[in-house]
Amino acid sequence: MIIDASVILRAFFPDEAQAQAQELIRDHISGHARLAAPTLLLYEVTNAIVQAERRGRISDEVGEEILAAFEGLDIELEPVTWQQMLPLAREFDRSAYDAAYLALAQSRGEPLVTGDLRLYDAVRDRLGWVQYIG
Repeated sequence: MIIDASVILRAFFPDEAQAQAQELIRDHISGHARLAAPTLLLYEVTNAIVQAERRGRISDEVGEEILAAFEGLDIELEPVTWQQMLPLAREFDRSAYDAAYLALAQSRGEPLVTGDLRLYDAVRDRLGWVQYIG
């Protein structure tokens, strides 16, 4: 199962809708699900932590705790090429970042779970394997 950064952030941020995202993480930890993502996931999660710290949403210490816990999840990270991303970014008028998650899910034949409603709304009519967690 492919997840995007929004799922990780929902699982760890106390002011997000956490229950479903945390359940998915628990399933991964217990071996009932295997989570994967493009290598981009590390950068997106780290950037979200930096932004949350700057805005005073979380402390620096909490940011480091979230990143350490995220690292400990051992989510499989896989590179995605521009040749995989570009057609999907164009077709659905999405960013290359969104397209990376779509491309990985498509190439592996696995569902993509997202907490990004704009991404979900943009693709749900044509990509039934994209699931919204919210």
